[in-house]
Amino acid sequence: MNDRSKTVESRFLFAAMICAVLLIVNYFALVGTTWGHQFDDDAFLGHKALGPKVITLDSDVLKLVRKQTLLFAAVVTLAIAVMRRCTFVGVIAVAAFGCAVVGAEVLKHVLPWRVLVPNDAMLGSGFQTNTYPSGHTTAVSSLVLSLLLVSPSRWRPWLAIAGGCASATFSTGVLFVGWHRPSDALGALAWSGLCMSVAAALIIRLRGRQRPVYALPNRAAFDWIALGILAVAATWLFSAATAPAYPLTAPPFFVLTGFIIVGAFTLSAWYGWQFRAVDWPTDSIA
Repeated sequence: MNDRSKTVESRFLFAAMICAVLLIVNYFALVGTTWGHQFDDDAFLGHKALGPKVITLDSDVLKLVRKQTLLFAAVVTLAIAVMRRCTFVGVIAVAAFGCAVVGAEVLKHVLPWRVLVPNDAMLGSGFQTNTYPSGHTTAVSSLVLSLLLVSPSRWRPWLAIAGGCASATFSTGVLFVGWHRPSDALGALAWSGLCMSVAAALIIRLRGRQRPVYALPNRAAFDWIALGILAVAATWLFSAATAPAYPLTAPPFFVLTGFIIVGAFTLSAWYGWQFRAVDWPTDSIA
């Protein structure tokens, strides 16, 4: 493994540690404290200001995430790896995806949740139990990152932008339809980043090789596209917050929604950009 690959591997390991810290800090801040509970509850209850069309649309999108769909997505991911003759990478990517999804369900039972503020009583019975982190957000975010792992190197930074759109849509969707609190979505993004960053570091250690510098995509163009998407997200949040239907009675909703959108795009874009100088050799078993 060359120096450049070692550098990328180190970045992914550092990212895994950052995601682990964010997962823990987010849990203790928004789930384990009274002020965090209050802010999280206010943000969750603020989703009721959304129009019925938005809620219906997000609900239909979220219903696409089923066991059959996830299994099909895993098969497609492995098939792409086989066609690209990097089967080993596909196996690790699918395994990391599965660990993230299963791990999210385990964490829901391991991490306790209890009533701390009066607003907790206003939540439905389904929220009087452990929901951290969101399973839907974990599944989609991890799937996006696993697909980036098996995609051609030159396309990863650009596919990361589309992946960020998908991740942000599902991450905010669980809040918009009232399935999860914002803390659940934020925790899922951190958990997905942790699992997939470890997988990326492992693959780079075992299969990573340097790509020619001249083959790297134009960073300026990539940055402008990423900033453009974030600007659109910021514009949506500002417009929604200042519209007559949203008299700023629930600023926590817009604040945490903004964090979710930025977090989803940042995770996907950063992940895809790191692979610009790394590729996988052909597997002997492919």
